[in-house]
Amino acid sequence: MTLLAAEARPPRPPRPASVTVAFWLQFAAAAVLLIVLGLAVANAVYFDGQISRAVELVPEADPDEVNAERVGNIVSSVVTGGVLVATAAFLAATAVPALRGSNVARILVFVAAGAHILLCATPCVAGAAAAPIFLAAVPEEEPPEGVYAGEDFWQESRFIETLYTQTSPVEDGFFLGMTAGSGLEVLLVIAVVILLAVPPANRYFVPRPPAPTWPGGYAPPAAAGWPMAAPWPGTPAVPHPGLPYVICPDPSAHVPPPDTRARKDPDPPDTAPPAA
Repeated sequence: MTLLAAEARPPRPPRPASVTVAFWLQFAAAAVLLIVLGLAVANAVYFDGQISRAVELVPEADPDEVNAERVGNIVSSVVTGGVLVATAAFLAATAVPALRGSNVARILVFVAAGAHILLCATPCVAGAAAAPIFLAAVPEEEPPEGVYAGEDFWQESRFIETLYTQTSPVEDGFFLGMTAGSGLEVLLVIAVVILLAVPPANRYFVPRPPAPTWPGGYAPPAAAGWPMAAPWPGTPAVPHPGLPYVICPDPSAHVPPPDTRARKDPDPPDTAPPAA
């Protein structure tokens, strides 16, 4: 049964150029993600050094506050690195099957690209939605109990001010490179989706059976689901697809003509009364 199904599968057309270009763009997107991963790791190491520098400048810093900054740096770096590695591995793993014509791999690329774009757009949409809230006028809050009037009770510690007040060109370079790399990767993923969705690529991933061939150069109308009668006599009979016999275009030729010969009526019955 499996052999018959494999033999009945329609042939796959030659691979279009759009699928080949999408293959290389997928690997390029994975490479860009790995570069962004390297920048994220380097930024985490650099920021840990900045925490140590701030501790040296502020010896009386709260140890819990310092530990919280280090843990936050590690957690954010691990989460970001895990997402980047998983996305890069997924793009690289589906590139080869998609190049060979796997429709399942193409669907997975579509799903992952949609989730990836949605994930990148969520912070922007959330920030735009929350902007009116932050721009609205906020009433002044009463200082908590034990704080003298005029004292800034929201003032941050010297450690936090030392750590975040001054930014170096190295930090700006890290964030600029990560932002540019993420934007480039999103553009590459969008290009891959478009190239895998064009009609030539769709015919490559979902092959269709060829149109039936008719002998004698005869072609049925496109809208007809069954061969129509020939408009003139003499048209050769054509076999219908799937039928073992031939359909004649002129069925009236096989009907015998009616019998027009005059028939003799039998002798009428004798209705005369019998003789007395």
